Amino acid sequence: MRNLYAICFVFLFVLPVLKGYGQETSPARNTFYAQLSSQASPYSLNYDRVFHVGKKLSYAFQVGFAVNKNDVSAPLGLSAFTGKGDHHFEFGGMLIPYIYTITAEDKKSQSDLYLYFIPNIGYRYQRTSGGLFFKANAGPSVFCDPPSDNFWKMEPKLQAYGSLSLGFSF
Repeated sequence: MRNLYAICFVFLFVLPVLKGYGQETSPARNTFYAQLSSQASPYSLNYDRVFHVGKKLSYAFQVGFAVNKNDVSAPLGLSAFTGKGDHHFEFGGMLIPYIYTITAEDKKSQSDLYLYFIPNIGYRYQRTSGGLFFKANAGPSVFCDPPSDNFWKMEPKLQAYGSLSLGFSF
C-alpha cells in the first residue's frame, strides 16, 4: 500500500513540475492515473491515451496493471467522451484478465484465471491544458470463470461495478 501512495505522490506532485507548461494550445492526450475498483484487483495503475479528438466525441484507450500479494490483473479499455471543455460524460468498456494464486497447505500454488467484461458510464474531468485528472465510472460487470479444461465453456455472472480514478494528464 505504501507503493501506491508513493506512485500517487509522483503523479500529483512530481510530474507537473516536469511537464513544461508552454504547450497550453494542444490538448493533453496522455494520462497516468491510479484507479480504485470494485472488481478484480482493488487498485491498478493505468495509462490513458486520447487517440482521436472530435467535435462531439473524443476517443481514448486505457491499459493498466495491478500486482497484489495473491493476484495480477491487466485492465484494457476503450472509451468515448463528450465535449471540448474540462468536464465530460464518458462511456466505454473494459476487459480485465485477472489471475488469482492460491497456496494450499502442502505449499503448492494453484492459479485460476478470471475475466471481467465491464461496460460503464461516468464522469471524466480532464483539462485540455493538462494537470489534474479524475473520473468516476459505474455499470454492470460480467464475471467469467473459465474452467481449466475448456476455456470457452464459461458461465457468466452479472455483478455491479464502480471505480474512482485520480491522476495527471499531460
